[in-house]
Amino acid sequence: MQKIYSLLLLLVFVSFSFACKDEDGDPLDVFREIAFNSLTVSEKATVNNDWKQAEVGAWVDGYYLVVFESTDAGLADIRVVVDPTNGTVVEILPRI
Repeated sequence: MQKIYSLLLLLVFVSFSFACKDEDGDPLDVFREIAFNSLTVSEKATVNNDWKQAEVGAWVDGYYLVVFESTDAGLADIRVVVDPTNGTVVEILPRI
């Protein structure tokens, strides 16, 4: 009987570990995608690297700031503020 309980316990732990496995990679990719999809076609054309490599950092009020490198030397990088709770873009900051 002890072996059956041990086997069941092992089965529960194994199934739990598979259920918790993150197969999507970086969890910040969700915020990168929300920010990238909010850009215009012309803004997307000036993104220097793959949008999945954009820098994501903390911003005020619990928001995230996603920064896309720009290929246009005359303009600053594209900076998008994302609300993680609602999954929406709060603001696209001016490119000065």
